[in-house]
Amino acid sequence: MSEIETPLLADVYPALVSFLEAALAAEGESALAQALLRLPFHGWCGCSLTCTYLRTAPATHADNAWIHLDDEEEPRVWLQLDRDRTSFAGMEICEFDLGPAPALDPDRPAGLG
Repeated sequence: MSEIETPLLADVYPALVSFLEAALAAEGESALAQALLRLPFHGWCGCSLTCTYLRTAPATHADNAWIHLDDEEEPRVWLQLDRDRTSFAGMEICEFDLGPAPALDPDRPAGLG
């Protein structure tokens, strides 16, 4: 029996990764922008039906540091750094249109569209 391979976040949500990559590059965070291209998609938090925390690493890899990407006064996406602060453990999707749920993400929370 073969293991199911974890898809890359860029394959599941390419518009999100493109937005984040451009926003981080504009903030002078080119290494973190490049790290986005290698992030796996581990699904959603699952603490509630409406939780919008997307996991890109096991919870044990998460740090307490966050990067907030906001539009003027509206939060869009908040990125949680990993312990090494070289990549991301996850992200809170606040106000970002992910588009239709792709086949690679059958468990997307209600209200994200």
